[in-house]
Amino acid sequence: MNATRAALCAAGDRVVLLDGEGRTRTGAQLVDRVDRLAGALTERGLAGDRVGIWSANSLATIEAHLAVEWIGGTRVPVDPNASPAEAARTWEAAGVRGVLVDVERAQAAGPRALVHDDEFPASGPPRFPTPDIPPERTALLYPRAVDGGRLLAVPISYANWEATMAANTALYRGGGYGPGFGPDEHFLTVQQVMHGTGLVGTFPFLRMGLPQTVLRRFNADAVLEVIRAGTVTATMVVTTMLTRLLEAAAQRPGGLGALRRLLYGGAPLPPADLERAARTFPDVLVQIYGRLEGGWPLTVLDQADHRAIAAGDRRRAGSCGRPVTELRLRPNGEVCARSDMVVAEYADPDGWCSLGDLGRLDGGYLHLEGRLDRMINTGYHVYPQEIESAIRRIPGVAEALVRGEPDGDRGTAVVAHLVGRDGVRPDDLVEEVDSALRAAFAHYKVPRRYHVADRLPAT
Repeated sequence: MNATRAALCAAGDRVVLLDGEGRTRTGAQLVDRVDRLAGALTERGLAGDRVGIWSANSLATIEAHLAVEWIGGTRVPVDPNASPAEAARTWEAAGVRGVLVDVERAQAAGPRALVHDDEFPASGPPRFPTPDIPPERTALLYPRAVDGGRLLAVPISYANWEATMAANTALYRGGGYGPGFGPDEHFLTVQQVMHGTGLVGTFPFLRMGLPQTVLRRFNADAVLEVIRAGTVTATMVVTTMLTRLLEAAAQRPGGLGALRRLLYGGAPLPPADLERAARTFPDVLVQIYGRLEGGWPLTVLDQADHRAIAAGDRRRAGSCGRPVTELRLRPNGEVCARSDMVVAEYADPDGWCSLGDLGRLDGGYLHLEGRLDRMINTGYHVYPQEIESAIRRIPGVAEALVRGEPDGDRGTAVVAHLVGRDGVRPDDLVEEVDSALRAAFAHYKVPRRYHVADRLPAT
């Protein structure tokens, strides 16, 4: 039997999902809604096929992800902040045959969309999970960029997915994410579930039959309020979210309720900021490092490490932790991983996956020291070529360069350098480019700063 469904059936009448508006699902209710949504997808002829998902965090969004798994299909999620144009490009490049959306995005998604929302659930004859799904079939096709009609995506197989669920549940239960894991555990989902939180928290907790609260979007004050209510024991944020939580906590001092594990990752945090975070949130911080193609997580910097950092240990403050899976460095310093989480398409014949990150090992701790490619890591991965291609199609642009540059608030920011055509005023050019990009991409891909000059800077 599907492991998640078995855990939810065992939960029975116990609440396993809550949201910020007072909605709840018991294990039995969640199973029933997912079974019926899987039936609706099957009626549309989508069993085993690629299905897009475009909706903000909600109980229904989690049901959508589970239902595609039930039918042995491939999830192709699009960030809820993406523009309709970006969503359409992704689905066309991925070859999806159907799309699940919430009410808010139904009109923009077009005629192939099936609405599944908390208030308007899609329902068909109950469909139980497909048995014996080929382990090499893609469970999650995670889109990174579409450039020239070509999709850059990570095809996480059903075998990879199972390995990731097993790794994370073992880290919770075995103390890798901190001591004291027990029956009172309660996860808080604040990042959109298509991203890292789904891999390390949202779906592992469902797999364990444990409860969680789902917030529609991240808001630092709202997150602190839920944590301080005293039920949440674990959550996961990207580094920029952690920075905002620090700011909110400074403005509204107080405790952290029952919180024991505040996982964060996605991008480095400067050592001085990390020391401040370790002092502000004592005994709860856990830094994780991973790559979708290589596994989540690959390293862990745990609560004991953060206590040392708060006391001034700069060596650990500059690292992303100790490996929790097999890691090695190539002669050029490139970090490589090997485990059942590694995506086959990214692995060499010996099973090693090159991650594109440069690093060094010091006393068993991994320190990252840059990238081999131009990928920008803001906590979310941005591929400059995709943004540059869109900018160059704008009539007033002669040349464009997009790169990551230091940012005091976010560590790294997406920055666009522009050369305008003759007669185009710089302010007008920036306004035109920014407007076009906001209509074309999710907000995390849109440059935070623009520079207009007669020539591009050296790369």
